[in-house]
Amino acid sequence: MPELYLKAKYGFLGLSWEKPMRTRTSFLVFSVLLFCSSSVWSRGVAAADRSAESPGPLGPTASTSPSPELGQFYSPSVSQKFYEVAYELANNEDVRGPQVEQAIVFLTAAMRLDRDAEAIRPLLIEFASRQPELDYSNLVYDLLMDYVDEFADLEVARKATVYLLDRMNSREERENLTEQMLGTLGSKNTVLGSELSTMLGLLKAEKADLQAAEFYLMQAYKNNRYNKLAFAELTELAPAQIGPVVYLERLRLALREDPTNIEAAMAFAQRVEQMQLYDTAAAAYEYCADLFSYLYPSEPLPARIYLPWSISSYNTRQNQPKCLEIAKRIREEGRFDLRLEAIAGKAAIKLGDGELATLVFQAAEEKTRRLLMQAPKRIRTDPASSGIGHSQQAYTEQFAWFYCFALPLPDKALDWANRAYAAEPNSPVTAAVLAYALAMNSQIEWAKPLVNNYERTQIADLTLAQIQLAEGQNDLAIETLRSVIAKDPGSFAAERAKEILAQHGQQYVPPVDPNAVLTSLEGIFGQTLVPIFTPPEQIISAQLSIRGDQFPYGDELRGIVAIANNSREPLVISNDGLFKGHIRLDADITGDLSKKIPNLVSAKIRTAFLVEPGRSILIPLRLVTGEVREMLLAHPQASLDIEFTLYLDPVITNEGKTTNRLTYLEPTKVRVRRQGIELTSKYLRNRFNSISRGYAGQKIKTAQLFIGLLLEQYAMSNRTPPYRFMYADWMPSLLRSALSHESGLLRNPADSDWVVKVHTMAEMLSLPLDHELMGAVAENLNNDKWPVRMTALYLLSKSPDSQFGKVLDWVARNDPSEPVRDMATVLGRSISD
Repeated sequence: MPELYLKAKYGFLGLSWEKPMRTRTSFLVFSVLLFCSSSVWSRGVAAADRSAESPGPLGPTASTSPSPELGQFYSPSVSQKFYEVAYELANNEDVRGPQVEQAIVFLTAAMRLDRDAEAIRPLLIEFASRQPELDYSNLVYDLLMDYVDEFADLEVARKATVYLLDRMNSREERENLTEQMLGTLGSKNTVLGSELSTMLGLLKAEKADLQAAEFYLMQAYKNNRYNKLAFAELTELAPAQIGPVVYLERLRLALREDPTNIEAAMAFAQRVEQMQLYDTAAAAYEYCADLFSYLYPSEPLPARIYLPWSISSYNTRQNQPKCLEIAKRIREEGRFDLRLEAIAGKAAIKLGDGELATLVFQAAEEKTRRLLMQAPKRIRTDPASSGIGHSQQAYTEQFAWFYCFALPLPDKALDWANRAYAAEPNSPVTAAVLAYALAMNSQIEWAKPLVNNYERTQIADLTLAQIQLAEGQNDLAIETLRSVIAKDPGSFAAERAKEILAQHGQQYVPPVDPNAVLTSLEGIFGQTLVPIFTPPEQIISAQLSIRGDQFPYGDELRGIVAIANNSREPLVISNDGLFKGHIRLDADITGDLSKKIPNLVSAKIRTAFLVEPGRSILIPLRLVTGEVREMLLAHPQASLDIEFTLYLDPVITNEGKTTNRLTYLEPTKVRVRRQGIELTSKYLRNRFNSISRGYAGQKIKTAQLFIGLLLEQYAMSNRTPPYRFMYADWMPSLLRSALSHESGLLRNPADSDWVVKVHTMAEMLSLPLDHELMGAVAENLNNDKWPVRMTALYLLSKSPDSQFGKVLDWVARNDPSEPVRDMATVLGRSISD
């Protein structure tokens, strides 16, 4: 390797590199060249372009419909390159203004070159919808109509609909547009159709067209049972339409949507308990208990879970042993709850084990008396946290209730009820318990004022029924007893009311048949109406796949994120779901260079709403993007290792660390290696010679390499290279000559090389342009292929002077190609701003 020598980090001896010239003279060169060549354009370009393009307004609302020119300029390769340029320009959601406008022009141009490129439309919709100050309505609407199908990304479609509706000036215009979109898109994507129906229902409700509002909201809910807004509006607007089965179905679906939502689990459990589906309720409360222990492993199970779990188990046909297990669990945690012990004792009686019941009751009595003596008089705690208070008054109230309903002893009930009432004479609870204790002791007249003068509780109503029976008002008492049961069918008070009904030859019939409700629900959800709790890290898993663990310089690196549903239930991807659709990819580059790059990719993906059990959703990712792309392309001779880290619904911890929202689900990591190029004189000259005799693909690869080497030389100028850096004095001239020579990549007159020219100039976007390169690029402003002219115009605009605005104005008025005029217009705006 006689002509190359090593410039390592032990000493850089100077680089033969011309600093880029940003002088007015350089721009005057191509300004004059441009204006002097107008006759060439009028004779050559016009024939190729003007006759092929339909005239249209210049600006963001210009149509992207294909013209006959597509047959002459069809290039998936250039289309992909324009897509990549647009992606790098504006993929960050924080980017606004000129960069987004330029990206939109590149994407609309990409569509002209390849209408079948699927990735363009969603990105173009996203970018256009990000510009509320500009009217891209026609463009967004047309793109949305073409884009939406059952696999469309809902987040993209949602942004488009919001953008379009925000452009409307009145409620009537929004209503008409929503109806139009619903009619066109509703059948293509049922979830989007559901959201459009909801919007339309709300608009109808605004003008008090309640019948129409109800119709659209019902359609919205039927199309997507996870549509909480439609359901909530329906329950307010037409509650009669929401039967018990539908209500329970919605609660159960909310739990499916996010199996870690403790409030959703509790709401479902409480509702099925109220419907007297006690087996289902007991299983649902057990799910709540398992979930609570998972979410808060260091906290004790609260009474709001263990008490209804125990009473639901008590009311089942054969699951009373669970009551004893729950009571044992609470005791082993060092806690005591007289209400729970009462349920356990009553469960033992139901099981026919009187001896066990006696032991439970006796232990409970002794424990309560001991705690009562130790407790302060009035200190209260949050009843939701531990179940029983820690004051003497709280224990007294509990003891009175215990002797009324758990272990009915009239004398003790009256004694403890009097004590509780004396301490809290204004409490409806103590008044009701005292009234009931008086009735137990046949002191009806004393019980009456306590029932009539306080807020009516379930126990007060039970006492009233006994008073009515004592006074011979049997029919009225029967109705009162039924209302007692309806208030809380599973309670001991309701159990006593049922016993009294039976004594009078009556039977309580629930207003809704629990068996019929259960049959309907099992028809929807199967026999596993209540799911078995599964830790979320076992429900969902993620994998980042990259083909191979090594890739050469210049190659694209693509990854596939696979998010798998490992549960027995569908995985719902939504804002309220276990997985909300947010993904983030970080990169950590090591080797000859090192850099940590957070948020390399950050996006919200909603290409699927439901992922069925055992299936996965696949999300393709561009990995060579942003700072990773810049570092890889600008350092061809560096050997680099890249570790990619994938996060699902990322959150920042208190320590400032990024992690998954589901904290037990570890972020996914994948490592790849990019080996640096080993340069030799022969290798470089062979690549140089391929420019004249190689295929288009070879020329594009050579252009990318040579531009990368120029960028590398520029980066190493006046500094010590951090890695083995091969260089020779003849290299800069060779590399620039490959671009700017008469037969080089930028000036080759062959018509077939227009694709190569576009790729070459697109790769030069990060390269500082000297006088020689500017001149070579400027000549392409005369090319008869509009993609070449547009790319040249954009590249030259990266380093404009005061004269370049005139060039852009002239091109915006006179170029025969709409994409070129559009690019000149947006570039002119950005320069003037």
